[in-house]
Amino acid sequence: MAVPLHCLQVEDSESDAALVFRLLKKAEFDVHGERVESASDLRKALARQHWDVIIADYHLPGFDAYKALSILQETGLDIPFIGISGKVGNEIAAEIMQRGAADYMTKDELTRLVPAIKRELREAERRRRHKIADVALQNERERFTSALRGLAEAVITTDADGSIVTSNPIAEQITCWSSAEATGKSVGELVHLRHPDTNNPVPSPVKTLLETGAPLVAGEANMIDRQGYERKIAYGALPVKNEDNEILGTVLVFREVADEERQNDNLLSSNRLRSIGIVASQIAHDFSNFLSIIMGNIELAQEYCRRKNLGKAMERLDSALKVFNNAKNMAFQLISISQGGKPLVKAMAIGPIIYHEARKFLRRDGINYETELPEDLWQCRIDETQMSLVFDNIFSNVRQIMASGGTICIKAENHEAGSPDMPPVISGRALRITVNASCPGIEPDRLPRAMDPYDASRKCSESSLEICSATSIITQHGGFLRIEPQVAGVSYFIYLPAVSEK
Repeated sequence: MAVPLHCLQVEDSESDAALVFRLLKKAEFDVHGERVESASDLRKALARQHWDVIIADYHLPGFDAYKALSILQETGLDIPFIGISGKVGNEIAAEIMQRGAADYMTKDELTRLVPAIKRELREAERRRRHKIADVALQNERERFTSALRGLAEAVITTDADGSIVTSNPIAEQITCWSSAEATGKSVGELVHLRHPDTNNPVPSPVKTLLETGAPLVAGEANMIDRQGYERKIAYGALPVKNEDNEILGTVLVFREVADEERQNDNLLSSNRLRSIGIVASQIAHDFSNFLSIIMGNIELAQEYCRRKNLGKAMERLDSALKVFNNAKNMAFQLISISQGGKPLVKAMAIGPIIYHEARKFLRRDGINYETELPEDLWQCRIDETQMSLVFDNIFSNVRQIMASGGTICIKAENHEAGSPDMPPVISGRALRITVNASCPGIEPDRLPRAMDPYDASRKCSESSLEICSATSIITQHGGFLRIEPQVAGVSYFIYLPAVSEK
């Protein structure tokens, strides 16, 4: 099958240009070509459309390959540039390639042209994919940074050597060190701790953690900031480990506390830090798996490229992209939990959203479900995209619980203000959506943990983040989510404030 090729020639000889086009067509390229002779024509051609390769004669009247290459570089376009000449010395060939040309050859060496073009097309595609991956990685990094900025506590992360990798704005405020200044330093250079009773120096929590490998559940100390001021803080630290139990880095969490808060509002109570530790280790495990699969597929794709089996290479790259999208979805769930952004709401009916997500998620998997969505349901002020994600997450969670089969009943109804079961967070009218899953399989001794987002027996990426994300979104909408696990199934109750008009 002919490969499409958009080829732009900088050539004053029609016969020489035609010779090159015939050579490319003979090599099974579907050539879409154009010939230009001047700098102005070259600029117009570059602005008009995309080109896969540029082939330029070394010398034209009032124009040459050097000027053509310079014009291309001014545009910033990544297009392979190949120079051709009737006769040229090695010094000239070396100079033009040093300036950025992909290759250079004489017209007596045109047998090299097709292999050179194929090589440069592969390299250009590799650069294009690398650029896309870099942009995607940068976007994900910015999203994680945004989530970190939304936290109410000071957070400092380090690598396995104890060098600081990131610090959020709260950490900047408390330590008086900017994130840029702190990066690369040890935590001990920023955080100087003293015992609250004896005033003796307290070892760096990160250093202690790296030496012992054990999390520091909770502690209190006086911290001396960069300006010499003393602050009372509560702190804790935990390791981030891979699936081989090797420490990849640490997370230090702390905040200022007042004297009256010490007993009743300790930042890092044992239960809370244990929950954070479970989630952190599971997230590290999931992302480690994602990266291993992506790397394996890319390495196989490289091997297939070396064997010139581009079909197999594309299959492996597609597989890597699918896993990357799963990782990106997991990142989005984390950002939702962080409550870093407010929903963009408008008054609308929620029934069509529920119906659409149920059909998409449940019907596809052959799960029996029934809906009761009256036409006179009140409207709510909601963000359509976020609310779709809520029901995606709930239906996904239900699907995991219903591994042995069952039926789902989905019901929405209007609730007047002051109704007996109305949550305290809603003062006026509300819409109540009930998702009831009737299914076997939840043992009585598991009921207290069945909907616990930090239950270590559940996969973080499949259950915990789904429920945490749904709860976060509902809360941001001024609503309430209640989950009632039962031996014969589970019920989800969603309350959303209704607008004043029906």
